[in-house]
Amino acid sequence: MLAFAVCAAAIVFATDLLLVRGVAVPVLYIVAIGLAHASGRRAAVWLLAAVCLLMTCLGWWLSAADPAGNNALVNRGLALAAIAMAAFFSDRMRWLVDLQAQTVRGKQQLIGELESQREKLREAEQRYRLTIDSALDAVITIDDQGVVTSWNCQAERTFGWMADEAIGRSLETLIIPSQFREDHRRGLQRMRSGGPARALNQRLELSALHRDGSEFPIELSIARLESGSHDQFSGFIRDMTSHRRMLAALRDRERTITNLLDSTAEGIYGLDLAGHCTFANAACARLLGYDSAADLLGASMHHLIHHSQADGTPIPPEECHIYQAFRQGHEVHIDDEVFWRKDGTPFDAEYWSFPVARDDDIEGCVVTFLDITDRKELERRQREWQNELESRVAQRSAELVHARDRLELALTGANIGLWDWNAQTNEVYYSATYKLQLGYSADLQWNHFNDWESRLHPEDRERSVAYVHDYFAGRIDAFRPTFRMRCSDGSYRWILSQGRAFFDADGNPTRVIGVHVDITERIETQQELERLNTALAAANEALQQSNLDLQHFASLASHDLQAPLRAISGFSQFLKNEYEGQLDETADGYINRIVGGVQRMNQLIRDLLEFSRVDSQAMPPQRVDLNDTCDDAVALLQAAIKDSEGRVTRDNLPQVSGDPAQLSRVLQNLIGNALKYCRERLPEIHVSAVQQPDQWTITVQDNGIGIPAEDRERVFEIFRRLHRSEEFPGTGIGLAICRRIIQRHGGRIWIEPTEDHGTKIRFTLPNTPPEQ
Repeated sequence: MLAFAVCAAAIVFATDLLLVRGVAVPVLYIVAIGLAHASGRRAAVWLLAAVCLLMTCLGWWLSAADPAGNNALVNRGLALAAIAMAAFFSDRMRWLVDLQAQTVRGKQQLIGELESQREKLREAEQRYRLTIDSALDAVITIDDQGVVTSWNCQAERTFGWMADEAIGRSLETLIIPSQFREDHRRGLQRMRSGGPARALNQRLELSALHRDGSEFPIELSIARLESGSHDQFSGFIRDMTSHRRMLAALRDRERTITNLLDSTAEGIYGLDLAGHCTFANAACARLLGYDSAADLLGASMHHLIHHSQADGTPIPPEECHIYQAFRQGHEVHIDDEVFWRKDGTPFDAEYWSFPVARDDDIEGCVVTFLDITDRKELERRQREWQNELESRVAQRSAELVHARDRLELALTGANIGLWDWNAQTNEVYYSATYKLQLGYSADLQWNHFNDWESRLHPEDRERSVAYVHDYFAGRIDAFRPTFRMRCSDGSYRWILSQGRAFFDADGNPTRVIGVHVDITERIETQQELERLNTALAAANEALQQSNLDLQHFASLASHDLQAPLRAISGFSQFLKNEYEGQLDETADGYINRIVGGVQRMNQLIRDLLEFSRVDSQAMPPQRVDLNDTCDDAVALLQAAIKDSEGRVTRDNLPQVSGDPAQLSRVLQNLIGNALKYCRERLPEIHVSAVQQPDQWTITVQDNGIGIPAEDRERVFEIFRRLHRSEEFPGTGIGLAICRRIIQRHGGRIWIEPTEDHGTKIRFTLPNTPPEQ
């Protein structure tokens, strides 16, 4: 477009020169200026206008000699004015257009920037919201009236209130305990008025209120958010419950570690890389002679306690073994140096120095030490004892050689052979006596296991070799096999071999040593005893059968004797009743003697029958209350008690296992004898019991005439009487029956002496029934 404007100006200039001067051709420059205006370039318009003015002036000068010059001057003056005005108005129009375009562009740019700022604001707000909601702390914002305007997710978890429940409510009613609400209001008023507030930009430890009403510790920091005329305040709140617990746990752990360190007998201290003490336990301070571990903190321990050897030779720090732990990174153990106490005295010390690292960076070391003065003294004494022991061992070795010689003589004298078997090589040492026992020469070369095995009796070989293997396998505790070995003359001798094996760490036998005893005479004696026992068992069986036959005979005899005895008793009683007093005194005496003899014979038959039935008619064992049994026996003896004016007492008696009828018979016999054998005093009988681990001991004690010591065993024999029938009636079977009953119950009966007159009879009864 600018090129057209230039061409148009050139055409106008040429036309102006050619046409009559009276025509206002220069006015057409306005067309060129219009074309330049259409190009949209203000500088081009003014440039073209200046060119057009210059060309008009040039035309004016060229036409000065023109006859129509006046018209030309007028026309060119008009053209100049028109060009100037066209350029001016064109520039103003372009300025207005440019201004309008700039205004539109400015508005569009402003709108774009505003939208961009809004988007950035939305993104910033979203990032802020995400940051606040993802924060580990509760973030709460309130206005200057204390009303909640923001409540993040952590605040919901911390206080139990949801955001939609908390926003719009007063903060003090939500999370501030009642006792702190007045302080909150005063602090809020100070911050609202711009006064000093200690809560701003500070970390405070307070108590907060949960929705459920419980209080818990928090850490709070507050920041002011300036927003126009009304400020807001954001609080950053952290629940310190877990932190408090962790701190308490750390303090407990620290106390535990401190107590643990202080409870040890070893001294323990720590060093940093400069060799300064970082901690020490109580034992460390005590062993080094200091009042407390605090006296050592920060001190250079090498110069304080480890500066010299025992003889005073200095130890340079670069040669200190303790420092090697953190200089070279490995454990150090020393037991031949000394530490120095506060008072300047040394003591023998054994110490360990361990490097301490954090994240592979060595920070120092920990030293543990002991006062080994006593141990060093003990080692010195031990060396003295060892020297003395070696001297004594040498002396005892000589004595042992002598004792071995005596043992050889003793074994030879006792005819005991000795053998020593190397179980790994199968080599065996056989003593001279071992060989002589079997009739072989003492010089005979026996040195192998097969020398023993090949001489075993064929019937004993497999069993004896298996016995050895079972012993090695642990299936037999003691090695005591018996077997027969062939002698030099072809006969066999019974041998008892006793020994002990020694095993290696894997349980394999390495050595077996033992003795070889000829027990042929013992075995033969044992075989003879077995033969005699067999014969005795047969005789005992025959005796038992004889006793059974005798019991059967006694039962039959007693029964068969009772029939004629009843006839004799009847007729003799008839004679006494019908003819007593009608005959002479001699005849009456005979009749009375017949009646008395019949009565004694009848009692004897009954007692004999009862004696024979102790085993045959016994009841199976059952629980028996001896209180009832004793009372039953006393009731049966009531007439004798009344006649003798006696008294029977008892303790609380136990329950035992037995035959109630037979046990009642025992007590009846013993109490009856006590009532009968009593003169010159009223009978006093007492029954008592004493418990022992597996039995009861029953005692029947009276105040009667007593039994001499020489007769205390014989009175239990059948038909054994110590007094004539005229003095004390009886058959002599009662105590024999008692002993047989007690023996059947697994107990025993005996008589013990008493301090005064009387008899004390004891018998035992087991707690459990005896084997039948």
